Amino acid sequence: MKRVEMYYKKVVVTVCQAIGTDPIMLFSSNKEKNVDGRGIVFAILTDHNYSDGTIAMLTGMTRQAVNRIKNIYSDRIQRSYYLRSVLDSVREDLEQCE
Repeated sequence: MKRVEMYYKKVVVTVCQAIGTDPIMLFSSNKEKNVDGRGIVFAILTDHNYSDGTIAMLTGMTRQAVNRIKNIYSDRIQRSYYLRSVLDSVREDLEQCE
């Protein structure tokens, strides 16, 4: 489980740097950039086959909330150039770290 938590923290820090916020605000604020950041974090973790339950445990959110955001943001990322570019940027940064 340690490896899962370390990767999760790396994803959160990378997303926070990309959107210009901090990890506490990412999960406690309802500003648009923070909600978008949560959606990007969930998209990346889902790409790495993290289950909704695992993501919920790591974030402190309910499994239903994680599932809702994950489902909404898969479409929203496809339609938004900004979100796609941030997601691609974060993926590149994560690949360089590995």
